[in-house]
Order: sequence, then structure tokens, then C-alpha cells
Amino acid sequence: MRSHDCAIDPEQTYNRPYEGAGPPTGVRMPDVSVRTAKPGDAEAVLEVKRAAIEELAARAYTPVELEAWAPDDDAIEEYRSAMSADQFQILVAEDDDTIAGYGVLNAEQSRVEALFVRPFWARLGIATRLLRQLEMSAAFDGCETLSVVSSLNAVGFYEALGYDRVEQRSRTIDGVDIEFTLLEKDLSTRAWAAQTE
Repeated sequence: MRSHDCAIDPEQTYNRPYEGAGPPTGVRMPDVSVRTAKPGDAEAVLEVKRAAIEELAARAYTPVELEAWAPDDDAIEEYRSAMSADQFQILVAEDDDTIAGYGVLNAEQSRVEALFVRPFWARLGIATRLLRQLEMSAAFDGCETLSVVSSLNAVGFYEALGYDRVEQRSRTIDGVDIEFTLLEKDLSTRAWAAQTE
């Protein structure tokens, strides 16, 4: 991490309670660009997910759960394959040449498959920007609703952006049961217009 290249104070980013969607007052939004992911981004995307799970989700999960959930280097080929698949739209947010976050849309299933931001760039509006772009793509593809299976620590983020809790879900990863929350958002024209005003 090249903290000396960035004007953001890391102590102002992820060491504070969640304050809603978007950057908190007084913290500047980094100058990020959003683009479609390429297979060559797989290693950086895996690093983003691992760092987000290990640091940002640590308040909501046990060390055993975090270890089971965080991807290891063996998952790199799976990530490359997903980036080449037509089934997914994968967006990455870049600050200079560093991938700060990514999001994955499965429009066929009307579902956000993943949304993660590196801890250093957390709570600066990057996840919100990625999610909004995925929502617009989903709406364009004809999705009337969009669901996401959220980590427990990110539920408030999705609720602040118009998602409603549906149910708790448990997933077994490497023999460890991990709790998540299913949320859903109405993307119908009237509801979408009201939420984006």
C-alpha cells in the first residue's frame, strides 16, 4: 500500500463507526475511475476481498469464520475465469493504478454477487459508486429487483441505499457455518426514480 502517495488519512477511513452511504463530512472522495475488470485484475481483486474480509468484517465475525471466508491464492484461477465469463459484469474502481474496490453483477439472477473495498479506501463513497453503476446496469438489463447476500457488517450500508432485509442466510465455507443477510431492492421505474432524486 502506497500511503505516502495518497492524501487520505487512513485513520479517518475505517477506524470509525458506519455513518451511512457515501463519504463522511470533511473527508474527500478519492479521484477514482470505474472500468470493466480484465482477467489481469484477478490478483488485485482477490487481495481487495481478502483485506476487506480480514479488516472490515472483523467486528462481525470470529477469527475462525474470517479465516474460512477469506479467499486464498488458490482461488486466483476461479477469479480469472469469472472475469472472462459473460454471466457476470465485474467493475473495478481504481485510484491511480491501484484497484481500490470491485463489484460483481449477475443480471441473469438479479443479484449483486460481490462488493468489496480495500480498508484504506473504505467509507469514501467508492462502494456506493460501484453499487449505483451495477444497479443502473441491472435496470437496463430489465431487472425489476436486485438482491444481495450481505455480510453482517455491511447491512447498514445497503439499507442506507434503499435495500430491505429479507432473511438471514447461513453458508458453509470450508466446514464453517457463516451468517449473512439477504437484502432486496425494488428497481421498478417509480421506485428507482424516488430513490435517485
